[in-house]
Amino acid sequence: MADENVTPTSATGTTGNVVPQPAGTNNSSLAGDDTAPTNIGKFLLNWQNKIEIATDGLDNVNDITKAAWARLAAGINNLTPAENDTTANDEYYDGEGFGTSDVTSKRYQFTVAGHRVYGDKAQDYIASKMLEIGDNLKTLMRVTFADGSQVYGIVTLTNIVPAGGQPGAKQTFSFVAVFNGKPKFVPASAKK
Repeated sequence: MADENVTPTSATGTTGNVVPQPAGTNNSSLAGDDTAPTNIGKFLLNWQNKIEIATDGLDNVNDITKAAWARLAAGINNLTPAENDTTANDEYYDGEGFGTSDVTSKRYQFTVAGHRVYGDKAQDYIASKMLEIGDNLKTLMRVTFADGSQVYGIVTLTNIVPAGGQPGAKQTFSFVAVFNGKPKFVPASAKK
């Protein structure tokens, strides 16, 4: 399904270090050429990361083309991945008082946070799940990083905060998407 946002989010289709912006957007470029920087020096900017959630509850990771994807972008100001490692920490007599640590499993996850935008398809879908339990919290999630690499798979939506904050502040919005099993990873080079 087509992305509902117009603004490009990856380096694909860029000219140099800028991405063309759709007509009517505020020009943030001093050059006056309706472009936004994609990097500062050698550092790619995070705004190019693309977060998508399947709003139809589809959880078949083998055919992601059938999912009804909605982009999480409006109001979102933080995307933090975490490996959530499980480790076995052991000490042995030959370690002379020092221990070892082995990662025995991971629960890869993303914390997504920002401000609540009512009417945003992705946010509304996630907020609607705040009282659900079990399989009703499972859906597909896809994150495309600024370099073009991609991670996707079945996630469980947890810790959903659909609103809140101080009286004069913007409504808060956040959730944690925990992958069920090992997510699929597509390196940037494989997408070119």
